[in-house]
Amino acid sequence: MSLNQISVRYEIDELCKRNNITKEFLSEVNKYQWESILYNIEERFLTKAHYSHNLHWGWNRFREPNYASALKPYKCFTEIIEDEYIWFLAEDVYDKIWIYEGNSKFIFEQVIPELCQLREYYLVSKKYHWIVCEDHHRILHFQGNDVVERMIRFEKKYKTK
Repeated sequence: MSLNQISVRYEIDELCKRNNITKEFLSEVNKYQWESILYNIEERFLTKAHYSHNLHWGWNRFREPNYASALKPYKCFTEIIEDEYIWFLAEDVYDKIWIYEGNSKFIFEQVIPELCQLREYYLVSKKYHWIVCEDHHRILHFQGNDVVERMIRFEKKYKTK
């Protein structure tokens, strides 16, 4: 088995080719942008005790306010995340992070459910207002006032049904 066959990036590329997905819906961030985007995300959302701390297991170091939930993500993303376009960060083999930008609803409904190799991923406001992570334990982590408040309201509504 080649490394490509277990790569999230390869899966996403194949998904886009197979379904003729245009860049309007999902595109990989170019090599001149990804480093500054990743830097901005880490600086805005993580508490870094050491310069080498990065987004790998970053949900453990989310700044306050943050919140965690065991609800299934597909039940809440469309109600919690209001932005039409977001960053989608997928962790790959050897902890490599691939950054995509795309239509949030498309990412929730057509990309995330189709990826077999996806272990951890992040959804990030393009204005850096909030971040959401589904970790390898399938726990959702939220950071940012608006998204935390919306998730708490959603959970209360969901639990009463």
